[in-house]
Amino acid sequence: MRVNKGMLPTIAIAGHTFFVDIRMDKLRPKDDFLSNGIVFSDIANYYDEDKRTYTIPYNPKTHEFQEPDYRTIKELPKDLIAVQFPSERLLDRIGWNRHYGFELTHGLEKQGLKLQFEAKQIPWEKTFLVGLIKSNLKEEKNLQKATEKQQPTQVKKAKPKGRKM
Repeated sequence: MRVNKGMLPTIAIAGHTFFVDIRMDKLRPKDDFLSNGIVFSDIANYYDEDKRTYTIPYNPKTHEFQEPDYRTIKELPKDLIAVQFPSERLLDRIGWNRHYGFELTHGLEKQGLKLQFEAKQIPWEKTFLVGLIKSNLKEEKNLQKATEKQQPTQVKKAKPKGRKM
């Protein structure tokens, strides 16, 4: 089915189905044409080579990868979840082989062919975000201390000496 009919593998992310589309470099939502989906080149920094997985912030309402503002984040995001899923090569071995010029069956005997996957939801506490938030809060506190030190203390105006006119 994958080779002869071009059936793309799917992955369920937070209950929504995506097509694994290597040719378009994305996970494409099955029935949400307004969504851009999850573009692999946009999430390259979220890839863990040791685990061969991506762990990304995901917006379940828009069905898209959504990065919070890491420089200013001070609490765990309420509208985003962290999801983890395998690399493109593991999600669609045949599409990967075709895209990179390998023989279509290359690597299949070792790995097998799977057409349905499910992403895992990861608690924010198990991501790098907790440490980043602590760091941002500490930085904010340090900035407040620094600005307090720079502000001059109010000096009482001395009464002018001499006679009043």
